[in-house]
Amino acid sequence: MARIDVAIPCYNAGRYLAQCIRSVLSQDIDDLRIIVIDNASTDDSVEVARRFAAEDSRIEIVRHARNLGPVASFNEGIDLARGDYFIILCADDLLADGSLRRAIDVLESNPTAVFAIGPELSMIDGEDFVEPSQPDRWRIREGAGFIADCCRHLGLSLALGAVVVRTAAQKAVGHYRASLPHADDLEIALRLARLGCVVEFEGALGIRRLHPEQMTVVYFSDKLIQLKEREAVFNSFFAREGAAMREANRLHRIAMHRIGDAAYWSAISHLFRGKTAYGVELFRYCFSLTPLSRLFPPMGHFYRKKGTIKRALSVISARVGSVANHAEDRA
Repeated sequence: MARIDVAIPCYNAGRYLAQCIRSVLSQDIDDLRIIVIDNASTDDSVEVARRFAAEDSRIEIVRHARNLGPVASFNEGIDLARGDYFIILCADDLLADGSLRRAIDVLESNPTAVFAIGPELSMIDGEDFVEPSQPDRWRIREGAGFIADCCRHLGLSLALGAVVVRTAAQKAVGHYRASLPHADDLEIALRLARLGCVVEFEGALGIRRLHPEQMTVVYFSDKLIQLKEREAVFNSFFAREGAAMREANRLHRIAMHRIGDAAYWSAISHLFRGKTAYGVELFRYCFSLTPLSRLFPPMGHFYRKKGTIKRALSVISARVGSVANHAEDRA
């Protein structure tokens, strides 16, 4: 069996860390190394990690005297990796049952594949969660096709919190970029895809825990921040590693158009809900990327993104109901 390193960056995640570590140890892989990288936690994170390390020599702990931030922990994990495969798993997330073995077995039998990824699977903290059985079906994608899909869909549906990577490839592309604090995982996936094929599983490899303390809560709740970060990712990629792609300019334009389209309809949604100032800000951002949207609404967005029409109808229904209730109150 190939060797795998699992880096677990941790900051004040003591109440989640034990479950995270158990999800790794339960993968039934002997040649396994877990590196808990603690960023000066003030809770019991280190104590939890030490209890596990005392019982299993495969667990190592790196403890920092001050918080260096998540990107520094990701990059330290890369530097410490020495196995055949590598994965970063945040301390509040989990691995799906058997996911490491599934991923490694497929990567071992497909030497042109650089990394393995699956769909997003989430659990809400505090609510009952029963992990669904995950299908073993998978497919191999050319790296260029993966990148093109990311440009068309902005990589928004990718489960980038659990990606099994060939360590040699990870070290070849280098570190996560601190200039992209919220979508650095998408940018590094684009870089990795330049090196070879991608294994896409139908079943999830990881489980993302949703809770109020997540560092991404503000990011995902603010559409403008999210879209600007996506813009920065594609600008960074196509200015560097992606510049040599045969259709780099076209793909870059597609990504910018898709970001503009998303900003346009988000602006409409906010205006419809009475959030005028924020809607106008989104429109300005949209027009900076896609000036023609001033004249021609990007209707194709409704057909490209799953659930958009349903979401639009929900917003309209809520707004109509609000107006009707207000009218009744005034009457």
